[in-house]
Amino acid sequence: MFLTTTEMKAPRRRTAINEYVVRLSCKYGDPLLHNITDPVGELVFILLSEKTDESKYLTVFKELSARYPRWQTLLKARAKDIEKTVRGAGMGKRRADLIKRLLRAIVDEFGSLDLSSLVNYQPAEAERVLTSLPGVGPKAARCVLMYCFDMPVLPVDIHTYRLAVRLGVIPRTVSYAASHNVLQKIIPRPLRRRFHVNAVAHGRARCFARNPICKGCPVRRYCSHPKSVKPVPITVRPKPIAIDLFAGAGGLSVGFSKAGWRVVQAVECDPHAAETYRYNHPNVDVLEADIRNVDPRECLKRLGLRPGDVTAVIGGPPCQGFSTSNRRTRNSANPNNGLYKEFFRFVRVIEPVWFVLENVSGMTGFNGGVVLDEIASICGRLGYESVWAVLNAAEYGVPQIRRRVFVVGKRLGVPFKFPSATHGPGLEKKVTVGWAIGDLPVLGNGASTDRLMYRRNGGQLTAYQRYMRADNGDNGLVQGNLVSRNNATVIKRYGYIAPGENWEAIPRRLMTNYKNPSLCHTGIYHRLEWGKLSKVIGNFRKNMLIHPRQDRGLSVREAARLQSFPDSYVFLGSIGFQQQQVADAVPPLLAEVVAQAVLQANKNRAD
Repeated sequence: MFLTTTEMKAPRRRTAINEYVVRLSCKYGDPLLHNITDPVGELVFILLSEKTDESKYLTVFKELSARYPRWQTLLKARAKDIEKTVRGAGMGKRRADLIKRLLRAIVDEFGSLDLSSLVNYQPAEAERVLTSLPGVGPKAARCVLMYCFDMPVLPVDIHTYRLAVRLGVIPRTVSYAASHNVLQKIIPRPLRRRFHVNAVAHGRARCFARNPICKGCPVRRYCSHPKSVKPVPITVRPKPIAIDLFAGAGGLSVGFSKAGWRVVQAVECDPHAAETYRYNHPNVDVLEADIRNVDPRECLKRLGLRPGDVTAVIGGPPCQGFSTSNRRTRNSANPNNGLYKEFFRFVRVIEPVWFVLENVSGMTGFNGGVVLDEIASICGRLGYESVWAVLNAAEYGVPQIRRRVFVVGKRLGVPFKFPSATHGPGLEKKVTVGWAIGDLPVLGNGASTDRLMYRRNGGQLTAYQRYMRADNGDNGLVQGNLVSRNNATVIKRYGYIAPGENWEAIPRRLMTNYKNPSLCHTGIYHRLEWGKLSKVIGNFRKNMLIHPRQDRGLSVREAARLQSFPDSYVFLGSIGFQQQQVADAVPPLLAEVVAQAVLQANKNRAD
């Protein structure tokens, strides 16, 4: 049995590493194209190899090199002509455009297509410069630095990681994200080049994630778990990690956590929302600060991570400037309009595989779509492809009509598809207000007892109610039964409004404090309907959103239910702060289905 690094002394480990590297080299040798000394050629080669069969990208690279013997001529070539060359390998316009963008970015950064000045950089700084180029991730940057500049780095991809684990070079407990630092310390510098190139060749030829070809393997006798003896997986893949920006009370984090992600850090400037987040996510590093004053490098340092270690950066920048329901501040002068750029400042430094940015659907039409165009431009410069879609929370099991835009960014070659609706015609029935809150306590105007028993109405719980209660082990008590205390005039107004009606049903003699009631939007004084979906849970206290059967506003817990927060989720602060936290949040169920889609795409990438 080949021993793990925890069982093997360093001299013996070096001998073993040397032996199986030699054996692999005898089998595969160093392919000619891995002896590229031109860094631009290496980058183009890597872009072509992403998610492409080896025989195809080798052929395409040779054809490109023959047709454009100098990269300057490729830079000047039309994208259509490049596309014709790469099309035969199953590549298309996207890959051709990316090659053009990469070459232009190199000229912008270095003044020409000459990267020789990198020799004067420290490895970490050189890697940072390279990963700022379109389509260049940490692995590609390290390949260039090792193969072309002989720097003391080691590229780690899934083939390198899988081989190292199966041969016992690193323990199975070491995650893929952490393996770079571990392997760089273990693999001697003179062997790194041969180790990497042959590990990749070996992984592509036979050492697959599933059903590896063990018969005839040159290093089979060193493998801890030969597939031909017993079908043992390489390891239980660790949860991917995420950092949540503009985290609020934690709606996105709840959804991502339920989908199988591990949120490791959150940034939120509001002290009340940050307090709620800390209480419900005790294992997350919460930075209570204005994001404009936060250095993402320090964030990584706090976590002991490097650029490229984080799987996803997620977040929902403030949306008041984009919201169609906010007529007063929906304009280009709103200072919050530019905060999405802070989100991408973090993406640039942290270098996640994915990012997920969430906002109001009004962002799509703001100033003719200029914001989404700018986001696409930023993504291109950072080496990400971005896709966006407007999703209605009601179509994913949330009892509320709430449309949100999600922008998902991904590295080259990772396919992503937004989740299909789960509720609607021909699918599961959409969850109504009654199905969502029918088991919650009967309350009065100004109710102030935070924890009360669930309502005992003799009926069976709906599937949604059971789901909301699932993790709430509070002896039949539910938290958040707080209702704003309205004055007598407001309560009198409530009495005139039938389910589905709004302020227009109130006699004008009771609306004299409004200078022009006709300017009120439809959500003001709206009474919810028991058997239908809820209106948007925006600022439900100021909007006077009315309970469907009682003359009062919604409680914090009722609004949280309509947002799909589980009953175990505790909101802290005074009632006003709690109401704002609930209203501003992303519905966790909606976040969960998006997180699941990203997780599945990420698994496909790793396989």
